[in-house]
Amino acid sequence: MGLRNEIRGPVLVVTLDSPGTRNALDMATLKALGELMDSVAYREPLPPDPRLPGGRFDIGEGGGFRPHAVVLRATGPVFCAGADLKEMKQLGEADFQANLDAALEMGKVFRAVRSCPAPVIARVQGPAYGGGVGLVAACDVVVAAPESRFMFSEARLGLVPGVISPLIVDRMGPAAARRCFLTAEPLSAADALRLGLVDRLAEPGGLDAAVEQTVRAVLECGPAALSLCKSLVDGVVSLGYDRSAEFAARLIAEARTGREGQAALKAFAAREKAPWVTTEAWSLPAEQTEEDQ
Repeated sequence: MGLRNEIRGPVLVVTLDSPGTRNALDMATLKALGELMDSVAYREPLPPDPRLPGGRFDIGEGGGFRPHAVVLRATGPVFCAGADLKEMKQLGEADFQANLDAALEMGKVFRAVRSCPAPVIARVQGPAYGGGVGLVAACDVVVAAPESRFMFSEARLGLVPGVISPLIVDRMGPAAARRCFLTAEPLSAADALRLGLVDRLAEPGGLDAAVEQTVRAVLECGPAALSLCKSLVDGVVSLGYDRSAEFAARLIAEARTGREGQAALKAFAAREKAPWVTTEAWSLPAEQTEEDQ
């Protein structure tokens, strides 16, 4: 399984860690990622300071609370090469039902990332292909290095980017998605930024700094409010302008009368910082090497 995670303050850092296979998404890795995201989804948001003895936040696997944010990153020069080639070959020899089941399982994982109530921030340090692009598109904020590349290579293999297509169309729009799917031409980081697949393009050598700045901005916001913001966007898109008025009003009423909102309003009136805001600096953990593991 090529997945590991570690707690960094109130943030859960999840790492694709199979550089030898270019971080290909085999079924074991997908299963672990899906289970982790599902477990986060059913937890309560962070209270002001849910620390365990020793100062560690209770947000890891089996933890009591969901993280304030999740960072998804990868080791090695490639972010994610897409589906595992050995498993793709096996599926190519299987029947329709086996292929349908496998595609549905992969889709569940991407949707678990997409619907995670905590913001998911992608750190894209290199190329992403096929399903790897889908994993990027499932994240809320995508921060990419200038050397990153993106490619929908499925049609060159006689396949289609079926499972990831809803995520890509949602981010890029149908016209851009159609062109990228039909030509299978690689996108530069700058092209991906222009098309909406990437949200922030880091300066050369400044990927970690850009990710950390993004995370710090998220940590200024209330954990419960962040989840409601994600629900707000999805609900407004689903309902449309004409039918979303009551839904939007209900969410602001929920936020304003909730424990987090009440505490923040009280702090604001007293000219104090919101209870979740700390003076502690946040930074990414150092990447582990094979010698460290």
